[in-house]
Amino acid sequence: MSSEIYYDRAFIRVGDRFIPVVNHGSSNCFDFDAHGREVPEKHWSVLNYTFHGRQLFTEEEIRQIAAVYEAANSDNRDGIRKSRNRSFGVGEFGRWIMNGMKTAHTVEEYRACGNTVVVVEYTEPIWKKHVVYTTEKLLDKLNDLDGNPISVSFWDDRTVTHPPTRRKNDLLNHNDLTEYYVLRAAQGFFVKRSSRRIWFARKIPPTAASVRKFGTEKAAQRYLDDNAKFFAEIAFQIEHIQNGGGTI
Repeated sequence: MSSEIYYDRAFIRVGDRFIPVVNHGSSNCFDFDAHGREVPEKHWSVLNYTFHGRQLFTEEEIRQIAAVYEAANSDNRDGIRKSRNRSFGVGEFGRWIMNGMKTAHTVEEYRACGNTVVVVEYTEPIWKKHVVYTTEKLLDKLNDLDGNPISVSFWDDRTVTHPPTRRKNDLLNHNDLTEYYVLRAAQGFFVKRSSRRIWFARKIPPTAASVRKFGTEKAAQRYLDDNAKFFAEIAFQIEHIQNGGGTI
């Protein structure tokens, strides 16, 4: 029996509204990668069932969408899955959708981590991908294509590098500071690290939300010291930034 597998979510924040973009694919469909190997089908699209043709939603509308999809999950427990071997539990799919708003990011923040947001226009015989680099350009393109069959997606059908999620209090504290500190290297401003990789922001200012900020120079230096082994091949400099974006 075929199931729809929901692998990931990457909600886009547009002011006080959201575009609920998710990565999914049929359990019975497969693609081929660059090496000719068979891989599960994956693609990004907007969760907009019952809001056909809409891309932007308020928090309350996302709540309604989550309720509809959760009801569908309850009615067909094996038809909606979180992995090839695991179904969503009771209430889990709805919560998964709602939590997408907590990890939503702007077009600019996704771009800073190497992702490309696109508006897909379902034209025949070939779909058109319209690249957008800013929130303003995204809104302009949605307005231009209003009434056409479209969806919001990412250039890479399979994966997205997620920007770091900031706690609300941290964001407020940094916005209240008259100055703060960031880490800069030849690769750009430091964003985050994992156990295997370091992310940099190359084309945005240090004021961007995705750039890691420190309240004091001492805190920035402590972070470098704590991660000295991992950062051994990166020449970081600590930069002192005014909240307006200028380097001191």
